[in-house]
Amino acid sequence: MKLLIILFSWPYYLLEFIKMIRRLLTTFIDHQPIPSTDMNIIGSSKSFRLSTLESLNWLHSESPCFPVNGNKIKVILEPSQFYDTLAESCLHAKYRIVMASLYLGIGDLENKLIANIHTNLAQNDRLKVDMLLDYTRGTRGEINSKTTLMSLVRKTKNFKLSLYHTPALRGLTKKLMPPRWNELIGLQHMKLYLFDETVVISGANLSKDYFTNRQDRYIMIEDKPLADFYANLIGKVQEFSLQVKQNEDVELHSKWNLVPFEAATVDFASVARERIVDFFQTIAQQQKDAMDVRKDADTWVFPLVEMGQLGLHHDSLVTKKLLSSSLKHSMLRLASGYFNLTDSYMHTLTHDCPASCSILMAHPNANGFQGAKGPAGGIPAAYTLIARYFYKKLKKANQHHRFKLLEYSKPGWTYHAKGLWYYLPGCDLPTVTLIGSSNFGERSVNRDLETQICLVTTNESLQRMLQVETDHLFQNGSMAEEALMSRPVPRWVRTVVSLFRNYF
Repeated sequence: MKLLIILFSWPYYLLEFIKMIRRLLTTFIDHQPIPSTDMNIIGSSKSFRLSTLESLNWLHSESPCFPVNGNKIKVILEPSQFYDTLAESCLHAKYRIVMASLYLGIGDLENKLIANIHTNLAQNDRLKVDMLLDYTRGTRGEINSKTTLMSLVRKTKNFKLSLYHTPALRGLTKKLMPPRWNELIGLQHMKLYLFDETVVISGANLSKDYFTNRQDRYIMIEDKPLADFYANLIGKVQEFSLQVKQNEDVELHSKWNLVPFEAATVDFASVARERIVDFFQTIAQQQKDAMDVRKDADTWVFPLVEMGQLGLHHDSLVTKKLLSSSLKHSMLRLASGYFNLTDSYMHTLTHDCPASCSILMAHPNANGFQGAKGPAGGIPAAYTLIARYFYKKLKKANQHHRFKLLEYSKPGWTYHAKGLWYYLPGCDLPTVTLIGSSNFGERSVNRDLETQICLVTTNESLQRMLQVETDHLFQNGSMAEEALMSRPVPRWVRTVVSLFRNYF
């Protein structure tokens, strides 16, 4: 995780300075209480007709349901295939392109995507393009995502660039915290790439390494109602994001009047949360009879969001319920590029989840900071420490026999894939997968804007593609328990993790 470089950019003898920075964060961030809530959705009244899916019927009360034909879904395995899909779609989309990412890189591959959008817009007056990025990450440095996209902003009103600014970055914190540091406070982290009636949901950002040798996950779904849903969801987030003008300044959306870093945090968060919740509830009501309309459906998509700084916890509650409602003799495979499961997830897996579990995380060799000079080289050790802590919890609860902990390592590659695959008892193929931007960590639950889908399928072809996907990832995993317990972790890393674990 690139943000972590700042946590390890000081020698250990400056830890007192780091403690001071931590006090600065907790002192100057506006701590007005933000009432937390789950999505409180009244979902589809319909249930799965197949008895094999009976244990998953509760999903219909948690999220809108989009029935889909599984043959309209494609699992992408390689970063290069992901890039080719984006490049081709940017060039040939007919009426809409909607992209949400943390940032856009500034290299040749990224510029080719921009050139393809330029070409498409020049040839097609009907095309509308919306891009949502994070403000702090997207404006870092003199040449950045925003400056790279200004040619499109200036050229046509059919291209709109929005930058989400967390309401938690304000006051002295905003004035004093330099670039990179300010990204710790909270980010727009959703990864959605939408072209006409097709949605690509992923955990990958729009930059060279994610297009070449950084392994992630990518699922492409062709379905107009689902594409409409995500286009409108991104539109809702754009309403409370900053809009980039042709002169490079930013302004509020025409439907919004609260400056994120000036309005009271509780006011901004409450109104933004209300818009997202109302949107989900409206869609859920509209989707009530969708299962009867889509007779050919063998796959069901449940969109999930997490916006902790807005007081909205949806994805994390569904994820925990999926873990705790898993059946005896079932199997789970879980992946995270940054292993920092929340204490709540750790507790659920240890005490409330009867399934056997295999968990794939990044080996230090698959971390971009492995071998770095100075304290930055301690970042992989931080994740080792957290994984070791989890393994000790499993052993203390006498539950370690249900778990396999593995570390991904592939020469020349880094690892960023996350998600979950659920196998019902007696099944050799997954029935459920979670895929999206969440790393299942503290940031994902409490700091960043995240989205996942929970996909349930009985389409055997799709199930086999999901199995190929998980095999593709796990074949590069090696058993990690012994290494986690024996790998050295410097004392200063232990101190940094104890201070900053909830920031990554």
